[in-house]
Amino acid sequence: MRAEIPIILVSLLVSAASLWYWSPGIDEILWLFVLVAWISVVVFWISKKVAELQNLYVARKVIHILSGGLVAVLTPYLFKSPAIPLIGGIGMTVLTLLPRLRGEKFDWFQVEENLGEVYFCITWTLVIVGLWYIDLNAGVAAALFMSVGDGVTGIVRNIVYKRWSKGVAGSVAMLLVSLPIGVIYKGYIGAVAAIVATLVERWPKVDDNLTVPTLSALVMVLGDVLWQ
Repeated sequence: MRAEIPIILVSLLVSAASLWYWSPGIDEILWLFVLVAWISVVVFWISKKVAELQNLYVARKVIHILSGGLVAVLTPYLFKSPAIPLIGGIGMTVLTLLPRLRGEKFDWFQVEENLGEVYFCITWTLVIVGLWYIDLNAGVAAALFMSVGDGVTGIVRNIVYKRWSKGVAGSVAMLLVSLPIGVIYKGYIGAVAAIVATLVERWPKVDDNLTVPTLSALVMVLGDVLWQ
C-alpha cells in the first residue's frame, strides 16, 4: 500500500494541474466519462468474454484495438487540448499498475512479469500528449501502429501459430494494417514509419509497446524536419 499512495497522489496532482492549466470545456469532460465507460466495458466485460472463448493473448489485443485504437482516432475530434487525453492516460496507467504493486493482476489479460499493458498506457499517453502541439497526426498514427497494427498482428499470430509468437505471418498483417494508417495520417513519411514500426515489433529484446510508438513517432517528426 505504501508504494501505491505516492503514485495515486502524483496522478491526482497532475490531473488537477491539467484541468487548471488547459481548462477543458464541459463537453470534453463529458466525453471523458463516456470514454471511461466504454473502456471499462472493453476491459472488464468484452475482454473477459474473449479470454474465455480464446485466450489471454487475444484478450490483450482486443483491449488494444477497442480502447487505445478507438480513442486515438476520436481524440483530435473530441478534445481541444491534451488535458483529457493526459488525464485518461494517467488513469489507465494507474489502473493497470496498481494490481501489480499489490502482487495481484487482472488474470484475464495481465501476464506475470510482463508489464506490456502498463507500457502501452504510458507510451500511448506520451505520443498523443507529447506531440499534441508539434504534430498530432504523427502522435495518432504512432498510437494506432501500437494499438491496431500490433493488435491485429497478435490476433493473426494466434490464429496461425496457436501461441504467443513473433512469427512472420503477424508481421505481414501488421504491415498491411499499418501502411494505410501511416499514409492517411502522414503520407509517405507515415508509410516509412509503418515499415519501421513493423520491423521493431519483431525485436524481442525490448517490449514492442515501448519501441513501436516511440520510434515510429520519431521517424515521422524527424522526417518532416529533414524532408521539408
